[in-house]
Amino acid sequence: MTGVSSSPPEPPALVALTGSSRLGALARRLAQAVTAGVLAGVQQRDARIRAVHLRVFASLEDGPARAVAVARLLGTTKQTTGPVIDELVAWGYLRRREDPADARAKLVDFTAAGRELAEAAAEAVRVLESRMADAVGREELDRCRETLWRAIGAVEPPGR
Repeated sequence: MTGVSSSPPEPPALVALTGSSRLGALARRLAQAVTAGVLAGVQQRDARIRAVHLRVFASLEDGPARAVAVARLLGTTKQTTGPVIDELVAWGYLRRREDPADARAKLVDFTAAGRELAEAAAEAVRVLESRMADAVGREELDRCRETLWRAIGAVEPPGR
């Protein structure tokens, strides 16, 4: 024998933290619960809506944007985001229109039906946040939000 082991190498030791105690895991769990709650409300109006559609809607909360800007906000590419935008356009929730700053470019914007659906999503968020405030108190919830923004700012790459 040459001294080479045929057994697989030992996996590296993991930090002894449970998934429920890591901040990222907690933030992800809250995000998943909020997304599920918002989807439940919005899907009462249109069962085709998925979480990715809600993310596109959220990316337009400051107004119309180019598809590349939507993709950047979602942390993906225009090629990945384009088909999702296409679906929302086909379903009558979004429209593409000429960008007044550059006639070659198109802006993505809500239609009236899209604004109604986005408002339904916003109302679902308000209901969920009200439930959280009832559980922990409004001041504590506001402090949590402020703390999370500071924590995100400490670890998120600039320009995101």
